[in-house]
Amino acid sequence: MPRLFSTRRLFPSGKNAIYLLILVIILYTVILHRSGDFGAPAVVERSGPPAPRIFCIISTYEFRHEHTAIHVHRTWVKHCDHFLFVSDDIHHYLEPAAFTHVSDKWQRMRAHLEYVYKYHFHQGDWFLYCNDDNFVVVENLRHMLKTYSPNELIYFGCKLRTRNGLVFMLASSGIVFSGAALKRFALTALTNESICSSEVKGDYFTEELGRCLNNVNVIAGDSRDEFQGHRFLPFEADLHLGSIINESLEHHTYFLDHSYYPVTDMNLPVSLRSICFHMKHIFDIYDLYYFAYRTRVFGVPFDPDFKNERMGLENN
Repeated sequence: MPRLFSTRRLFPSGKNAIYLLILVIILYTVILHRSGDFGAPAVVERSGPPAPRIFCIISTYEFRHEHTAIHVHRTWVKHCDHFLFVSDDIHHYLEPAAFTHVSDKWQRMRAHLEYVYKYHFHQGDWFLYCNDDNFVVVENLRHMLKTYSPNELIYFGCKLRTRNGLVFMLASSGIVFSGAALKRFALTALTNESICSSEVKGDYFTEELGRCLNNVNVIAGDSRDEFQGHRFLPFEADLHLGSIINESLEHHTYFLDHSYYPVTDMNLPVSLRSICFHMKHIFDIYDLYYFAYRTRVFGVPFDPDFKNERMGLENN
């Protein structure tokens, strides 16, 4: 019976078999190498500790919902890990936590921070408390906080000092609490009237906050950068970048009289990694958001050692 195929060709032997075996091994090795699977799980390099989680608390009022707070909701606040608007009334879009019949600023802040501790503490490592007319570069805040632990008893902001040496933060520039600081404030300070008063304080509410935190050993941190540039600005960005502080204005005088750090020639050095400042006109928020978060300057690498020129104009 004639053969239909050659078994010698189908089953090679001798040198041909060795060559074929080597070729099969090489091909199998190449396939496994490209697939990244050698029978063991791939080793993944660690990229460092996780970025700090920022929980943002935005204080607003019912009459500011539609023409102010809603624009914050549409822009920078989405860069927070979690956020919550706190107000004196409800709103279908903002969905704020509403605190009715609390008009004093200090009593409002106490209620806001206590509420966040009770119901949202698990959602953040750091807690930013700011107003609906603040602009915040959240990534710069996250970058600053990388060198700190949320377990430290510390808080940050635009640092001021009273004539008797009490350190506190400017209300209009945003205040950042570590998780440990917020917990200590809620559990130890707020529960003891001798440590932290619940009386009406009006516009001096952050002074009372500073006293409360100092009484429970929470440190007022230095939020400036390595070149002493300010990251929490007391006034509008355009004033710090193109003008000087006007001592004839009451709120400017208040800052000059209470600034923790010396002010030279009515001007503050602005950090290249600025974090928070006040907005005079709310619709500027879209311009600020575009230039802070969207614009990329082609061919201009960031230089962290660029000390001589900052975002502000040089004084002649």
